[in-house]
Amino acid sequence: MIAVEMLPFDVDDEAGVDKLRVLEAAGMVEVQFTQERGSPARVVAITGLGRASLLAEVAKQVIRQRSPEVSSAWAALS
Repeated sequence: MIAVEMLPFDVDDEAGVDKLRVLEAAGMVEVQFTQERGSPARVVAITGLGRASLLAEVAKQVIRQRSPEVSSAWAALS
């Protein structure tokens, strides 16, 4: 998981590299890609937007664990 890795780090599985392409396009990470298919990608930074997104996801998980009523109300709004 990106949140617990020491930066920079490499991702060498093809599915992981594809996910990094999506996260980079969304402005959540900075990644160095190589031209060769199957080569590793290097994650060099998590952007402010990426960190905010991670924090929001953690907050959602905490809310779900602590208060099912709040989680249900939140889900109804989504």
